[in-house]
Amino acid sequence: MYNSRNIFLLVGVFCAVGFLLYSLANFLHESQKINHEIDKIRAQNTVAREELREKEQQLKYLETSQRVDKEAKMQMSKKLPGEEVLVFVKDKSIQEAILGAAQLALPQPLQRTPLEQWKWIFFDRFEE
Repeated sequence: MYNSRNIFLLVGVFCAVGFLLYSLANFLHESQKINHEIDKIRAQNTVAREELREKEQQLKYLETSQRVDKEAKMQMSKKLPGEEVLVFVKDKSIQEAILGAAQLALPQPLQRTPLEQWKWIFFDRFEE
């Protein structure tokens, strides 16, 4: 019953079963890694498709006459008959002259320290 041939055969069977189980686990692990990579690539493809759609919409907009009119207005200061134009001034001296006249007409805001501001928010505001 317990002769050396049976023991070697039993050890051989255990080793074979262990090797098969290890191979199966390794295969499942590799399969799971591959599936995870496939999911990542699909997500990247989805993002790339969205970016492509956005770029196509931008291209369609860039080819429209509205964009051409807008660029002409912004770069060459052109306007269509009947349109009104707003001018934004970047020159500091002109801005200061315009804002200086406007500042004279507006009341100056109260200057409060943070503690006075906190007191006004929670207590004094309701008394006014």
